[in-house]
Parts: sequence; structure tokens; C-alpha cells
Amino acid sequence: MSIAFPKPGTDMADGPSLPLAAKVLHWLTAALVLGLFATGVTMKQLGQGPAADLLYLGHKTAGALLLCLVLVRIGYRLFAQITARWQKGAASRPVHALLYLGLLVVPLLGWAGASSYGARQLLFGLSLPEIRSPEAGHAELLLLSHAWLAFGLIALVVVHIGLALGDYLVRDPKTD
Repeated sequence: MSIAFPKPGTDMADGPSLPLAAKVLHWLTAALVLGLFATGVTMKQLGQGPAADLLYLGHKTAGALLLCLVLVRIGYRLFAQITARWQKGAASRPVHALLYLGLLVVPLLGWAGASSYGARQLLFGLSLPEIRSPEAGHAELLLLSHAWLAFGLIALVVVHIGLALGDYLVRDPKTD
């Protein structure tokens, strides 16, 4: 296992596993997405109060971190020319494309909604830059879109897991 970039000409579908950096970025993204989904559902169930307020701050902070991580991940994939190991299936490329799109759009909608709502504060005394004026309105619509697309993103994650498990089950052990 290596953190280095793969050798040029290496076919990731038949060759060695992904570099450590790609794996770390993948699993950090997965952990953040699942944590954000759990906190998003929990804070909506709590409604208002100190616990909900703390969850909102943590959710927004983790969402900003996720957006930065996804941008780093996309840059790494492009720079290192990383391709998926399991590109043989017809569904893998569209699922990956939709996952990356969702990983960009969902946090951006949340940021726009929080900005429009006037709630840009994060944990540790940080604050998000304003990308939408509170006077512009539509905070509720932006945050509702953020929530529904988050559910769609989780559905894509389930499909992604299913494809990965299917690939793992049919993979030739001699290629590992």
C-alpha cells in the first residue's frame, strides 16, 4: 500500500489497489456523509433548543469540511489520474458522476440556505462567507432542497455500496 501516485499506464481495473491517499479521502468522505446525514435527521427531529443548536453548528462545520474535502478529492483524482477499479459495470461511471455531483451540490445548497437564513456561524468561532444575502429570501426552499437531495445522495451511496460489493464478490482474487 502506497500514498504515492500510481505508475503511469497502470490499469486500476486490473492492477494494484488504489493508493493510500485515495483510500483515506474516500473513507473520510464516507464518514462525513454518513455523520452529516445522521446529524441532519437528528437535529430536525429535536427541533429547537441547545442540543439542536449544537448539532446545527456541528452539521454546518462538517458540511464545510466535506465540501473542502470533496474539492481536494476531485483535484487529487484529476492530478493523479485515478480511475475506479470496478469500471467494468455499466452503472459505475454514472453512479460515481452523480455521487460527485451530489457531494458538491448538497453542501452548496446547505451553505446557500444557511447564508440566506442568516445563520453562517460554525464551531470554533468560525463563520461561512455569505454567498446569498438574507434579503434574497428562499432560505426555506434552499434548505428543503438540501434535505431532499441529501436523501438522494444517501440512496446513491447505497447503490455505490451495492456495486462495490458486487464487484468484490465477482473479482478474480489473482488480481489483488
